[in-house]
Amino acid sequence: MDLQSRLERFGGPIQPPAAAHIAADLDRGRRAVRRRRTALTVAGSVAGVAALGAALAFGGGPVTTPDRTPPAAASYGGLTLVAYQGPQPKHFVIDKVPAGYFVQADDYGGLTIAPDRVRHPSPGVDPSKDPMYDPLDLQGKIAVYVEQQAYHADVSGEPVTVGGFPAILHTVDTTRQLLIKVSPTVFATIQVDVPLTRDQILELGAGLHVSQEAIDRAANATSSKHD
Repeated sequence: MDLQSRLERFGGPIQPPAAAHIAADLDRGRRAVRRRRTALTVAGSVAGVAALGAALAFGGGPVTTPDRTPPAAASYGGLTLVAYQGPQPKHFVIDKVPAGYFVQADDYGGLTIAPDRVRHPSPGVDPSKDPMYDPLDLQGKIAVYVEQQAYHADVSGEPVTVGGFPAILHTVDTTRQLLIKVSPTVFATIQVDVPLTRDQILELGAGLHVSQEAIDRAANATSSKHD
């Protein structure tokens, strides 16, 4: 008698997991990876965070973009934004990407935009040794994801307006995040770990359009803040 038959005798037939449960587990895993990436960056730059300024209160009306560029922006640049020519993601529309970049991963929760060099991995590629081939590793890439505002309750930075939405831009070391308030409880976040200027990040954000389905899923997510 094989192992599966024995297990069925003791515990009943093995039921495959529901698709909804698999999707929820994947979503929790992706959020954990994103939060870990951001937390590691923040941990090394507490002083930088303190200098960013007061937290933005999103409860009011639209805010205007200040007529200033943070000094840190001078250290960025080197890429050119171009019109996106590939197939549009299912739950997002993107107008622009850096030249030489493509959509590496796409689901209702977010996108990973990576350099073309990892577009076609060879059979022997090991993502654990070259994380650029891993769509969940965001180092050296641009990540786009939707999530509840509660994940960023204490964020601080520069208040801006992007595509008519209030947003906040904050920088820690070489990683920048643009948090766009696309609904009363949901942010569309663009996390940038590539050499784009401040203005390019805002331009990237202005060209991002999130489907209502993705916004609603994020707003109705039942996972806790600390998943």
